[in-house]
Amino acid sequence: RESLERVARARLCILFLFLLFLLFSVRAEDDDDDDTFTFTRVIMGGSQSGERAMEVSDAGELQRETGFTAEEMQALQRTFHSICNRKEADGVIHRSELKEALGFHDSMFIDRIFRLFDRDENGVIDFREFIRAMAIFSENGSLEEKLIFSFQIWDVDEDGYISREEMYRSVGASLFENDVKVSEDQLFELVDATFAAVDVDGDGRIGMSDYARMVESNPS
Repeated sequence: RESLERVARARLCILFLFLLFLLFSVRAEDDDDDDTFTFTRVIMGGSQSGERAMEVSDAGELQRETGFTAEEMQALQRTFHSICNRKEADGVIHRSELKEALGFHDSMFIDRIFRLFDRDENGVIDFREFIRAMAIFSENGSLEEKLIFSFQIWDVDEDGYISREEMYRSVGASLFENDVKVSEDQLFELVDATFAAVDVDGDGRIGMSDYARMVESNPS
C-alpha cells in the first residue's frame, strides 16, 4: 500500500517538475541588459478572432504582474509556440496539444490541468493564460498558490472539497498515468487509508486545510 501511495502522490510532483522544466528549458539566445520584455509578435486569439499582435504595453503589464524577467518571458514565448504549433498553428494551445506536450494518457488529469490553465473557459489556452499559470510554479509563485492549484486538480466538481469519489477517480487516473495496475479493492483500500490519515474531523471530505497538512507531511 505504501508504494501505491507514493505513486499516487508522485503524479502531481511530476507535473510540478514538468511545469518548472517548461519555465527554464528554453533560454534566451541573446542576453539583454534591458529588463523590459520586448518581442516582435505574440499571436493571440485564434480561428475566430484571427492573428493579432499583443501590444507592447500589454506585454509589459503581464511581465510586471507575473514577476518574470525579460529572458524568462522570451523563453516562455518560444515554449508556448512550440506547444501551440504541434497540431494547429493558430496561436493558441488546444487540449490535444497540451496532452502531447505533457506526455499524458487521455485521462481526467489532462482535462483538469487544461481547465485550470483555460481561465476564460473558451476551450483554448492563450499566451496570457499560459504565462499566468506558469507563474504559479515559478519561484515568484507562493506556496499557497501552488497548493490551491494542485488541490483544484483533485477537486473535480469545484465545490472546495475532495470527496471519496473524486479521490478514487484521481488516484485511479494517477496510477493509470504511471501504468500501475491495481484491483478495484486495492484502490478502495488506498482511498480509505488516505481519508483515515487526512480527514481529521471525519466529515467524509478533504478540505483545503486537510490537503495542506497532507502535502506538508508528504513533501516528496
